[in-house]
Amino acid sequence: MTKDTRRYADEPDANLDLAARDDDQAEEAPTAERRLPLVVLGEMVIMPHMTIPLQVPQGKSYRAMERAWDEDREVLLIFVREAELEGYKSSQAQNLPPIGVIARLEEFAKLPDGTARVILEGLHRATIHAALQVTPFYRVRCTPVFDLDAGGMEITALMDTVKQQVDEFVDHLGEVPQEAVQFVHRIERPGHLADIVTWGPAFDFKDRLEVLNTLDPVERLRKAYMVLARQLELLKLRAKIQQDTKEVLDQSQREYFLREQMRVIRRELGEDDDSDDPIDELRRKISEMEAPEYVKNQALHEVKRLAQQGMNSPEAGVIRTYLDWLTNLPWGEEEHGEISIVEAQKVLDEDHYGLEKVKERILEFLAVRKLAGNKMRSPILCFVGPPGVGKTSLGRSIARALGRQFIRTSLGGVRDEAEIRGHRRTYIGAMPGRVLQGIKSVKSNSPVYVLDEVDKVGTDFRGDPTSALLEVLDPEQNSTFSDHYLEIPFDLSKVIFIATANQLEPIPGPLRDRMEIIEIGGYTEDEKLEIAKGFLIPKQREFHGLAAEQLTISDGAVVKLIREYTREAGVRNLERELASLCRKVARKVASASEPGAEGGASTYTIDENDVAIYLGPERFTFGLAEERDEIGVATGVAWTSTGGDILSIEVLPVKGKGGLQLTGQLGEVMKESAQAAMSYVRYRSSELGIDPNYFEEHNIHVHIPEGAVPKDGPSAGITLTTALISAMTGKPVRRDVAMTGEVTLRGKVLGIGGLKEKTLAAHRAGIRTFILPKENAKDIVELPEKVRKDLTLIPVSSMDEVLKIALAGVASVA
Repeated sequence: MTKDTRRYADEPDANLDLAARDDDQAEEAPTAERRLPLVVLGEMVIMPHMTIPLQVPQGKSYRAMERAWDEDREVLLIFVREAELEGYKSSQAQNLPPIGVIARLEEFAKLPDGTARVILEGLHRATIHAALQVTPFYRVRCTPVFDLDAGGMEITALMDTVKQQVDEFVDHLGEVPQEAVQFVHRIERPGHLADIVTWGPAFDFKDRLEVLNTLDPVERLRKAYMVLARQLELLKLRAKIQQDTKEVLDQSQREYFLREQMRVIRRELGEDDDSDDPIDELRRKISEMEAPEYVKNQALHEVKRLAQQGMNSPEAGVIRTYLDWLTNLPWGEEEHGEISIVEAQKVLDEDHYGLEKVKERILEFLAVRKLAGNKMRSPILCFVGPPGVGKTSLGRSIARALGRQFIRTSLGGVRDEAEIRGHRRTYIGAMPGRVLQGIKSVKSNSPVYVLDEVDKVGTDFRGDPTSALLEVLDPEQNSTFSDHYLEIPFDLSKVIFIATANQLEPIPGPLRDRMEIIEIGGYTEDEKLEIAKGFLIPKQREFHGLAAEQLTISDGAVVKLIREYTREAGVRNLERELASLCRKVARKVASASEPGAEGGASTYTIDENDVAIYLGPERFTFGLAEERDEIGVATGVAWTSTGGDILSIEVLPVKGKGGLQLTGQLGEVMKESAQAAMSYVRYRSSELGIDPNYFEEHNIHVHIPEGAVPKDGPSAGITLTTALISAMTGKPVRRDVAMTGEVTLRGKVLGIGGLKEKTLAAHRAGIRTFILPKENAKDIVELPEKVRKDLTLIPVSSMDEVLKIALAGVASVA
């Protein structure tokens, strides 16, 4: 079987039998306008003075050649890209190129398979004016263009240079017939020379088309010269690269044989166990690792030390461990997909309910990162809030939205600086710090890294870990983070660090200054209900192997759990109680399926009345702190590390000599606040209707229940003052009113912190009226909508306003 070398006009090939023809043998046609059948070829440009064999399938080009064979045997050739060929096969007229080639049909033989074998000889260029017909084949109007004679020293020199380039090209390529080279040297016209050399392998379709469309023969030859010069430079460079590669390979082969000889010698001496040389293995790993040059140089230096000392030296284990760390850390660049803000919003909404302002800030951070790219120095976000509100899981959601690895390191109780920076290699068992350990574990140098409980880092004689965190969390410095173990810089600038804390106060000022603080408050009762329904209950059902139809927990049951079995800002304890319900139901379902078990239900519905049966009696009392309006008892609110809580302040006057007793484990600031409140009441006693001798005849006892819990801060000032005035005037305090604010000796009410947590605590307790300092009125917009709707929030600036609201039956105070 012979190889099929046929060639179709619409599908050109590179394997062509080329025959060139000298200008002296070409027919000189008049420059009158011609009307010729059109043959459309692909990316095979047939220049004048060339003879090309083709095999033509049925189509417009076939019919055009068939007509030309019956007429004067001349056709016009045009050349288009492969993608444009189909358009010329349709019945619609196409845009014609400006220049074509008039060619003579030397042969047109029809074959049994319906195709035709043709031989085309290019004659000269022609400018194309318009298409006269489209079907059954194209016929166009064109004018032949002949090269003008050109001579002179410059043109002669240019032709000699091009012929010399052809010789150099042949030397590089080889396997070129000498007759073809001699033919090129015999050409005397610049245009003819340009057309002939253009068919060489140095020219692609674009280059050939550009030469074809150039009518000036000298300019045409210059373009051919430029292409040949460029291709010759590439050939020389390729040859140099091949030579350099060969030298490197020769050197590598020499080293390989020497190592093989050394291995045989060691085997004969009994010093080898036929396994691969570990030194060679280390060198191979170093050469393959993607890392900066300074890292590879450091690794090779350690390998050299290991080779000199031997694998049995005491230092070998230390060096091997160090090299393992160097070669396994992710030093190279990583590609990440484009950040999708819509997808990030979807992920955050799927993972967290509420937290709208926090989500908004995260999406802003991602949007800026998307637009700025690597130019952006990542700000360090610090989520501050009570336990169980989703700080750590927010970091996990950010990692999922970005498609990055997630690392979490807990810093609670860390007291040694080496936990962050690592130990120096002089110590036994030295290792890098937690930062690099986490990065190695996920094999990525651009993960989302959550530093949990950053407010619980301690200090002792071993150093201050927060000082080490200054470099880790500073975007201007962490690109050259130096671990004591590695002792070479590692780039942490691509890592997205997120810190979490319950309180801001324990975090040192310099470290806090490097982070952007995002406060996350507690959840309202409605938000907890939605979180339980949408996230917690499905999660716990799946975790305990229960189907959705096997366990249903009503909204009333969830609300009862929130009110009477948990008291928290987050939902962690709520999830524990739901898990407890699932465990008890799972036991019943599993027992019912066993042989001999009494018949049990396969589905369970837990409503409000069933909760106590499963979990026992209520742990907390929901509702107002007092059952009725009491004299000398006022309801205050306090901020705690777990959110907010309400507290009752009790004042009891007894016969005595004017002493003030404070109990309930009060801090110094709260004690001073009580003394300031007492002084204010004494000063206003006549206006308040209190007998001036009252203070000399009574001892005042102030107590704040839950005495085992330490309490401090000035924000209970107005609550203490209200309770004192109530006890001394005999006027009860409204039980549905809670208050917070610092009081001065003149009765002014000053601003406080933690308003969101305090209002949430009041809302959970069923309070309906909340008194707050006027300075905090601007913070009301930050409160949850449910809190703003259910609570009557009254900003005040003086104690007179507080007493009008808090004391039952008081219209005004003189």
